[in-house]
Amino acid sequence: MFDNYLQVVEQCDKYPYGTPNDNSTPIVLNGRVIGNVLPNVRSRLIDYNDNCENKPFKITHQVEFQSWVDSFDKRTQVVKELMDKWHAEGLPSLKGWRNELFPVYGVSGLPDFVMERAATPLFGISTFGVHVNGYTGDKLWVARRSKSKQTWPSMLDNVVAGGISYQYSTKETVVKECDEEASIPPSIAEKAKNAGIVSYYTTTEQGLQPETQYVFDLPIPKDFIPTPKDGEVEDFYLMDMDQVKKSILNNEWKPNCALVTIDFMIRHGIITADNEQDFIDISARLHRRLEFPNPRKV
Repeated sequence: MFDNYLQVVEQCDKYPYGTPNDNSTPIVLNGRVIGNVLPNVRSRLIDYNDNCENKPFKITHQVEFQSWVDSFDKRTQVVKELMDKWHAEGLPSLKGWRNELFPVYGVSGLPDFVMERAATPLFGISTFGVHVNGYTGDKLWVARRSKSKQTWPSMLDNVVAGGISYQYSTKETVVKECDEEASIPPSIAEKAKNAGIVSYYTTTEQGLQPETQYVFDLPIPKDFIPTPKDGEVEDFYLMDMDQVKKSILNNEWKPNCALVTIDFMIRHGIITADNEQDFIDISARLHRRLEFPNPRKV
């Protein structure tokens, strides 16, 4: 149970502001910090590197690729070999292995390499996804995650959400996830409008997770009911906003999805500066500046 929305936001955006006190080591590429490793990962990385004939990493006060690891393909292969080995060794942080590649962006705003999605928290890589607020009239469609999900089983979720895999655009991801998760056809999904972003920096048992979610609002016709398709979702509910508020404060939501829904309520005048005492702090925490390279439309 939460007393207020600020506590909900702080549950997810919980990495310390300012200088962190976790003794993390930055990962640097072309003079820019692209991630961070915690001490336990740093130790494991040193052991791995020491036992590699070609020693692909240079590890001092920061982690870098050796000079010979100088291309997209080489960086991708080096990281793949590392994560494949850790996965084969049963590293608990990789139990959610997805065989899905996420891009790691560099100073140009283009991907400098790609890596397994489940491994990004080990390197503290900034990742990107889409979350869709599906609504009919003044009610919100809410998903209940499958009880078999490896993360946040049976908790409430946005109607559709998913990570942006390598070579997918935001809108392509929305259309794909709408079909896969909720049986929403392209004729409806393509009407989703990008309404901004929600960004936060969280920590989990898997590691460090700076994340940016592209937020979309999608009007769903009154005669259409989202239907589970790929097993990610157990059911969908059409909730009025009082039910949504109550469920958020009852801690029934996956944390980052609660943030996206709070952002929706702010943008639609449900949470306002006149009815929410922490309005400024909540708004600021929903749009945290992350000090990592971002994708750029080129």
